[in-house]
Amino acid sequence: MDPATPKSFTNWVTIAQLVAQIGFCSTTIFCGILIILTVFGVKRNFGSYKYLLVLFPAVGIVFATVELLLYPVRLIIVGPTVNIQNVHSYNAGYFFYSSRRPFGITIPLVTIFMSFYTSIYASTICMLSVQFVYRYWAIFHETKLRFFKGWRFFICIGYSTIVGAQWGLSMYYFNAMDDYKDQYMRSEMFARYNLNISEIARLSLVSYNADGSIRWFNNCSTIDMTVFMIVQYTIVIYCAVIMYQKMEEKLKMLSISLRNLHKQFYKTLILQIFTPTLCLFAPVVFIIYLPLFDLKVSIPTGMFLCAFTLYPAMDAIIVMYIVTDYRKAAKKILKSFLDGLYRIFKLNELPVDATQTTNTREMGVMNNNGSVWS
Repeated sequence: MDPATPKSFTNWVTIAQLVAQIGFCSTTIFCGILIILTVFGVKRNFGSYKYLLVLFPAVGIVFATVELLLYPVRLIIVGPTVNIQNVHSYNAGYFFYSSRRPFGITIPLVTIFMSFYTSIYASTICMLSVQFVYRYWAIFHETKLRFFKGWRFFICIGYSTIVGAQWGLSMYYFNAMDDYKDQYMRSEMFARYNLNISEIARLSLVSYNADGSIRWFNNCSTIDMTVFMIVQYTIVIYCAVIMYQKMEEKLKMLSISLRNLHKQFYKTLILQIFTPTLCLFAPVVFIIYLPLFDLKVSIPTGMFLCAFTLYPAMDAIIVMYIVTDYRKAAKKILKSFLDGLYRIFKLNELPVDATQTTNTREMGVMNNNGSVWS
């Protein structure tokens, strides 16, 4: 795509917003169902893992809600300006911005809100690695599950929260705007989105100065994100590989019921490697590393990030589909719901049938005794 011939990208933004809204609805529905089934439907005792099964979709709902707040419900064009939130990659940089002001808050607060959004993203990945650690310990080091019980469970929450906050602070501090970045992105954003960047909340990275030297302070955010993703992904891959190699031998010592449950959760976790890789890791890796190559490109990369809001719903569907207990609980609740509806409709129909029967009997009596008008 040749940046020398500017083309408006607002159509891509419209698509990204539509996907974000679909993601919010699907995440709210499926994650809500997963939470309800975990708390009220499934009778098997999952131990402390039950808290993770509730916490993960709950954070997914929060993540999708924040995404929806940063995206307007529809694309609103006010005069020459488009009210949007998105990411745009241009040459040696990317530009994360929002022209929306939810609840009428100021631009600096919107910027903090955007950083908070990235923090939730990082916390989601942290909780994914925590789930892998739990399943790994449940099979190979059961005594260590004490770290997930009682007040120690808040260690897991604290870990995800602190690491997530660190990502958000890194975005806010290292990617804060300066005169060079404003100058670098101003004409591009006006040409592509008709935006005056001085009037919107924004965070940006530009990897190189005009003379080609590296902007180390700005690139610290990329370094920080790289370390974070390597640590979390290493935990996930290590636990998955060890479980794959040694799980069968360990499970032989368990009952058939527990053996099947562990296998189901392992299948769930394997799918939970591929889906976040495609929906969470890959888009971010592409966006943060593209500026390092300083290619002459202009890409509306925000369209890749719209997959974020779809991931929590996909994760909830994976759990409910693979784990037999959830399918049984869902069928039981659905059957109870349909039986309730049937009883309600049946009760509503009984008086009508009774009235018709009574009228028929009265007509029969009248016919036997002669016409009522005679």
